[in-house]
Amino acid sequence: MIDSKERRRSPRIASWFPLRYQVMPVAGGGSFGARAEDLSLEGLRFQCHEEVRARSGLLLELQLPDGQPVSFFARAAWARELPEHQGFLVGGRFEDQSTSGRKTIERFLRAGR
Repeated sequence: MIDSKERRRSPRIASWFPLRYQVMPVAGGGSFGARAEDLSLEGLRFQCHEEVRARSGLLLELQLPDGQPVSFFARAAWARELPEHQGFLVGGRFEDQSTSGRKTIERFLRAGR
C-alpha cells in the first residue's frame, strides 16, 4: 500500500552510484560530482556538496554500475541542507528522457541493484 502522502508515480529504489550534474543555465561553474541515493523511472535523490535550489534545471550524467553513463535533463523538486555542513540532499524529477535512457534505467531497476 502506498502512503497517502506519497506523491511519486514510481517507487524509488535505494541505489548508490556516482553521478555528475550541472545546474542550468551553466554559469561557468562546470559540472560537479555527487552520489545518488535512490532512483526511479521518474527521478532520483542525490547528495552533493554544492548548493542546488529547488526548481533549478539540472543536466545529469548517471554512472550506473552495469553500463555506460546515461544523461538526462531534470528539475530539482526540492533541496535541503544537511546538518553540520555535510552538503545537500536534492530530489530531482526527470524532465527529458531518451527512449534508450529510460530503458537503461528500467533494466537497472528490474535487476534490483
